[in-house]
Amino acid sequence: MSKVANFKVMVMQWSKKHKKELIALVLLAWLILFIINMILKNQAQKIDPPSTSYAPYKLIYSHDDEVVPEETQKNIENLLDKYFNYCNEGEYEEAYKLITSECKKKLYPSFAEFKGYVDYVFQGKKKIYNIQSLSSVGNKYIYNVRILDDILANGTTDGYYYYEEKFILIEDNGEMKLSIGEYVGDEKLNIRAEDDNMIFEIQSKSVDYETETYTIKITNKTDKYIVISDNTQNNEIILDLGEQTRRPADMEYLSIYVKPNSMTVQEIKFNKFYDNGLKANRLILGNVRILNSYDSKTGTTQADLDSAIKIYGYEIKID
Repeated sequence: MSKVANFKVMVMQWSKKHKKELIALVLLAWLILFIINMILKNQAQKIDPPSTSYAPYKLIYSHDDEVVPEETQKNIENLLDKYFNYCNEGEYEEAYKLITSECKKKLYPSFAEFKGYVDYVFQGKKKIYNIQSLSSVGNKYIYNVRILDDILANGTTDGYYYYEEKFILIEDNGEMKLSIGEYVGDEKLNIRAEDDNMIFEIQSKSVDYETETYTIKITNKTDKYIVISDNTQNNEIILDLGEQTRRPADMEYLSIYVKPNSMTVQEIKFNKFYDNGLKANRLILGNVRILNSYDSKTGTTQADLDSAIKIYGYEIKID
């Protein structure tokens, strides 16, 4: 007989011999578990249910437990209630009137585009919403808005859906205005810098909650090629924020060059949260190349660098 078989026989013989003791142990273990369970239930009944931490008007990104002023809270509530009621009732024109003219121009220049946005978010169903204030910057209040299915109106047969984005509530002379799609606003800059090779202008800045996009214009004063960025050199474009720096968000695909005696207008986007307290100081061009020839398909080659007229760094003050 094998060792395994011998072991099984020994276990069976021991179990028969001590059957009464085994039953007693099982009953004792069950009794102990029953008593512990009853004690825990009694203690749970004495504990008050946890209170919710939902505080929609407490600024999350604040070091001083700030809250949105009470009068402003009322204005925000009224505006959001109007907006969601209009959207729920299909009164798109009235909802469209509540959006800032700047937001309309930037994101929804036609009413049809706004209606398409609402249809995408609401999906033809009644919605409810909840809000949480994130921060305030000047006269702008940033809210995280979660848009949820109204279960009482819709039922739950199609599953549960929610949509989330940042709304910007803008206070202007006591009147509250709404900017959606996480769009904060545009700012004209009209910053101009010039050297022997080019005129570099930062015309404007467009701000979303998570990004800043600069519109630049470069005029080539030479009969050579000017290459600013093609992702072949280090530190081609850097946004200086003082404590931190940023490279363009789309650096891998960003190509900025100007043909001889020509001009180009392009956009450069950087990742930067609107309410992080950092402010752009300088736009740094770390590797400006003045080249005799240039092929945008291959980018800057070693041969281009070896025969370059000039390679230098350049800074444009923003603040």
